[in-house]
Amino acid sequence: MAGVREPGENRAAAMAVEQDMFDAVVMADERFHGEGYQEGYEEGSSLGIVEGRQYGTLQGAKIGSEIGCYRGFALAWKCLLHSGACEKDSRKMKVVEALITLLQHFPYDDPTYERLHEDLDIIRGKFRQLCSLLNVQPDFRVTTGASRLAF
Repeated sequence: MAGVREPGENRAAAMAVEQDMFDAVVMADERFHGEGYQEGYEEGSSLGIVEGRQYGTLQGAKIGSEIGCYRGFALAWKCLLHSGACEKDSRKMKVVEALITLLQHFPYDDPTYERLHEDLDIIRGKFRQLCSLLNVQPDFRVTTGASRLAF
C-alpha cells in the first residue's frame, strides 16, 4: 500500500528535513561569508582603480610641473648667457645645454618608463649643478594651488 507508512519511516523523513534545515543554517554562514567577500573584492577593486588613477594623475602633474620649471629656467638662462657670451660663461652654457638635452629626452608620454625616477634624479642633479654655477638659490615647491619656483 502506497499510502500507509510505517512508524520508523515517518520519523526518518522528519529527521532528514530537520537535518536539511540544520545544514542550511550552518552553511548559511559560509555562503554569506563567501558572497560578502566576493562583493567586497569587486567593490574594492573598482575603488582601487579609481583611487590609483587619481593618485597617478596627481603625481604626474607634480613631475610635469617640476620638469616644466626646469625647462623654463634652462631656456631663460640659455638666452641670458647667449646674449652676454664670454669665456667664463662657456662652462655654464655647457651645463645649460646638457640640462636642455636631458629634458628633451625625458619620456613625457610613457608612464611605464622603467628609468623614470633615475632620469628625474639626473635632471635634478644637473639643475642643482647649474644653480650652483649661476650662484642662484632655487626654491621649488609644488603645492595644491600651483607650483612655485622662486630665486
